[in-house]
Amino acid sequence: MDVQELKKFADNYSAVDFDKIKLDWNGKYGGEFHDNNLDFRMQISEYVISNLDDTKLELIKDLYLEIGKSSEGTFGVYLNFHLLAQELLQRGGAEYLLDYIRGASHTMDTALASGQITLSKEDAKKLLDYFDWKKETAANAEELKLLNDFICRRLEYHANK
Repeated sequence: MDVQELKKFADNYSAVDFDKIKLDWNGKYGGEFHDNNLDFRMQISEYVISNLDDTKLELIKDLYLEIGKSSEGTFGVYLNFHLLAQELLQRGGAEYLLDYIRGASHTMDTALASGQITLSKEDAKKLLDYFDWKKETAANAEELKLLNDFICRRLEYHANK
C-alpha cells in the first residue's frame, strides 16, 4: 500500500475495519507462525508511528492490542510497541489503562517493551490513583488479574521519579 492508502485507512478507521488488522494466526509458533494480517498491520503501524498526533486513539489501541497478541506466536514484539503504549496512556489516560495492561500482559517481550514509556509525574499519579481504585472495585477476575503488582510498581516509579 502507498502512503495515501494508509492515510485513508487511518483517517477513516472504525470498528468495521478491525478485521484488516486483527491477529489472524494459524496457531503455530516461530518459523511456522503465519498471520494473514501481519504485513498490513505492520505497514499501518509504521504509518501510525509517523503520524501519532493525527491518528485516532481507537486505531492505536487496536494495533497495540493485536501486536501484543501476535507476540505470543512470533517470540518477539514490534520495535515501536512502546510508542503505541505511551500514546494510549498520554492521550487516553485512565480510560485506556486496562487496554495498556492487556497489551503488556501477553509475553515477557510485551511486558518489557511496554515499559519503555515516559510519563509525567502528574499523569502517572492519576493513573496510579485509577489503578488503585480499579483494583478495589474490579468487576471480574480478568480485571483483577490484570491489576498486578508489576504494573503498580511501574506506575509508582513514574509517579515518584
